[in-house]
Amino acid sequence: MKVGILGGGTWGQALARLVMAAGHEPLIAYRDVKPPQMLPSSDDPPAVSEQCELLIAAVSASELRRAIQLAQPGPQHRVVVAGRGVEPGSGAWLTDVVLQESDALRVGALVGPSPVDEILNGGLCAGVVASAYDEVRQRLTTALHSSRYRVYESHDLTGVQLAGAVVPVMATLLGVARNLRGAGVGVHALVLTRGLAEVRRLTEAVGADPTTFSGLAGVGDLVAAQGRDGHPHYDAGKALAGGDLTVGPQSLARTLVAMARDHHVELPLIEALVGIYDGLPPVEAVQLLMARPAQREHR
Repeated sequence: MKVGILGGGTWGQALARLVMAAGHEPLIAYRDVKPPQMLPSSDDPPAVSEQCELLIAAVSASELRRAIQLAQPGPQHRVVVAGRGVEPGSGAWLTDVVLQESDALRVGALVGPSPVDEILNGGLCAGVVASAYDEVRQRLTTALHSSRYRVYESHDLTGVQLAGAVVPVMATLLGVARNLRGAGVGVHALVLTRGLAEVRRLTEAVGADPTTFSGLAGVGDLVAAQGRDGHPHYDAGKALAGGDLTVGPQSLARTLVAMARDHHVELPLIEALVGIYDGLPPVEAVQLLMARPAQREHR
């Protein structure tokens, strides 16, 4: 099977190597970057779409709309977004962006703890593909599943995409909590557990399965994010704790807060992160959280 990959960056190249490990042929569509080294590629996205019925979009959420406009997938394609959940600003699910910008009908999302450098170095990883369409899940599984990369399937497209959006924000919060002066493992544990409670409330409010975040797409990805130095979002939290407001998923955090307000859900931790970006000292943000009224745990 020939698999089209939209995006010639390191994530696109990592996915191409997984396709090869599964015994299939990748074809990377790249624009505005150097041609990928030693991997089949083309600077003509429509030509890639013409040759491949399965397309994996391996670009950032902010770049997805343009990538789909360039590739022009049609009704014959299965398009899987390997990105982060929602489009910054608009709050649109990334699979909805694909439907808005093309004639594609069958879409899915791929999320999970898959560090790019580990994949490129031959490491073992896993991911979750979600779609309402059996054939989308099955084709993506066939394209990627191997002894190097396990693929799990889910029907919960909304929940998996929400997990992909929440993990960068939660990883940043954990980076702040673990590196804030005067804070210790107790604050880290508090942010982690109450953050999971916030995610559960939002997941239920948007009509997704609350158990989805407890799997690879959510907790698994979050464990990988804080499991070592070098993760961009955890490191962004460390920088925020030190006063650098220029890093991290600021737009994504604001998008999640807006989504929660639309669904009448409180997200105190993520709202606190937005407050930090707005200039609230991190120590004061923690103090405000600690001053909230006592309540039952499972709320």
